[in-house]
Amino acid sequence: MTETVQPSNDPNTPPADPGTPANPPSEVKDWEAEATKWKHFARKHETAWEKATAELDALSRAGMTDAEKAIVEAESRGRMDALKSIVVERAQDKLEAAAAKAGVDLTPVLKHLDVNQFVADGDVNSKAIGDFVSEFVQFAAPKEPKFAQGLGIGPQGSGSSSQLTREQLSGMSPREISQARKNGHLDALMRGEI
Repeated sequence: MTETVQPSNDPNTPPADPGTPANPPSEVKDWEAEATKWKHFARKHETAWEKATAELDALSRAGMTDAEKAIVEAESRGRMDALKSIVVERAQDKLEAAAAKAGVDLTPVLKHLDVNQFVADGDVNSKAIGDFVSEFVQFAAPKEPKFAQGLGIGPQGSGSSSQLTREQLSGMSPREISQARKNGHLDALMRGEI
């Protein structure tokens, strides 16, 4: 016989928490073994689900007319073509990004290039893209800045623009002074360095 535990009416005894079991288990669970067990069950049920889905598809196809089968087949082909075009676009984007990162201009090559060679097993082959771009790195011209570097903030880069002194400035016309200022030859003088 099992005894039921009656709650105590003693006001000094705290009430029992309803969320905790009356007799906690004394054994410690092996959580890795539990995880392995539930993974096994999940895989078993997944396999059963795939089998049942395949059977349902087969039964629905068996009851279809030829026109319905043709529609389903056309939808499937359309879906596959759409996925293939998306993967090719992703390969094109990854190729352009890898080339830009490596400093290689592939513009003349891209119109003659079959990007499908960078698609493997329905996904983009990043290793093939990296190998392809690395072949062009040795032929890449040094990158020149795309934008004007003379922003009027003083000498930029090589420092080949010589700064004019006050003596040289005194013998110049206003037009020459204006041109020298635009060219950055008065920057040091205007900052008070000379």
